[in-house]
Amino acid sequence: MIDLEKIYEEVDNIGRDRVMDIMKKVIGVDTTVPPGNTYREYVDLISPYFRDLGYELEEVFMPEELVKQIGYPLEGPRINLVATKDYGQSNYICFYGHMDVVPAPNDGQKKWRFPPFEATMIKSGKIYGRGTSDMKGAMACLILALQVIEKLKLTPKYNIRVMNCTDEEIGTYPGVRYLEEQGYVKDMVFCMEGVIVPIIPVGAAGALNVIVETIGRSCHSGMNFMGVNALEEMVPILVELMELKPLVEKRESKDIPGVKPSETGERMNMNPMFNLDIIHSGEKANIVPDICTLTVNRRYIPDEKYEDVKQEIQDAIDRAKAKSKALDVKVTFIHDYPAFKNNPNSPANLRIKKVMSLVQGVPENGIAVVGSSGSTDMGFLTNYDVLIHGNSSVISNAHGVNETIKFKDVITYIKEIIVFLCADL
Repeated sequence: MIDLEKIYEEVDNIGRDRVMDIMKKVIGVDTTVPPGNTYREYVDLISPYFRDLGYELEEVFMPEELVKQIGYPLEGPRINLVATKDYGQSNYICFYGHMDVVPAPNDGQKKWRFPPFEATMIKSGKIYGRGTSDMKGAMACLILALQVIEKLKLTPKYNIRVMNCTDEEIGTYPGVRYLEEQGYVKDMVFCMEGVIVPIIPVGAAGALNVIVETIGRSCHSGMNFMGVNALEEMVPILVELMELKPLVEKRESKDIPGVKPSETGERMNMNPMFNLDIIHSGEKANIVPDICTLTVNRRYIPDEKYEDVKQEIQDAIDRAKAKSKALDVKVTFIHDYPAFKNNPNSPANLRIKKVMSLVQGVPENGIAVVGSSGSTDMGFLTNYDVLIHGNSSVISNAHGVNETIKFKDVITYIKEIIVFLCADL
């Protein structure tokens, strides 16, 4: 039996300076994607932490032909760092974290309180910086947890593999998908994304982007009868898609709880999302536009089949074509992520449930299961026991301005990782 109080004491004594030392380093490398051109720098930064703990390191590079499928302006090699330590156990646990972050613009209405790529802690214990919650902060916590395990000479109940992966934020071919195809993923997967709040994520939406392009003929606005206005001829398509939207969004999963309230205020099961997100047309007011481009973002639930979702949108566009005078309508489907469904009673989820109850002092029967309309590259890992649990919170504002985590949640998360790995539960 391990001494939990000794573990808790050791973690409590880590201190703010030690936490911020590693946070500043990992947040300080701007791994914004696209272009994602600093993975080499990030891998070189974190490799020594694992090497000093006795892990075997391997750099796995994405082949160029697969990178081209992603469809974004990317730069530099896509390096995935795999760190492995064999503790003589029969099963592996694979800790997963992605290295990339979304952009951190500072030119909108709301500004960053501190430079986004310089991790900053204020007196209250909030730590600001792009990637603190999504999801470099969790990797920093894992490193600190593994250091405590080494110092206290604890023996994990699993062989440990840590996967630092590329391009989660843009999908299509993230690094973890390639690692799975190459046989690096084993047994149980601990995805270090999400909230510290005691919940069990059991579903995530698949993500499909649809690019619709109407082709017209440009001419002088004063002679519009000589051209075909691509923007105006997009209108029938917009109307048809907006008629489809409420039909899609009223659907619900048969068994995955969601977070959206119904009209009565009761929580619905997980439901799809349908958004017309981007439209662009025209260059100058006195020119009839010859091209109009619309981007539709469709989040589909695990109960739906991707091919059905795709066909439903295509059918709506085909109906609209009959009402549009566009010379041509081009449609491109980009499948970013498959939908993800998880078993709340799997060994991994039952174990993290016990861990959260023990460390956070909440009853197990008070830990809810929930599905998210967000997407995750865990959708590529359908044959593994996956749990999703991170160091974020409801106020973290991941992907937003002033992304933040709390120091107290960092300490809690480190304890949870150690208890998960080493305790008799």
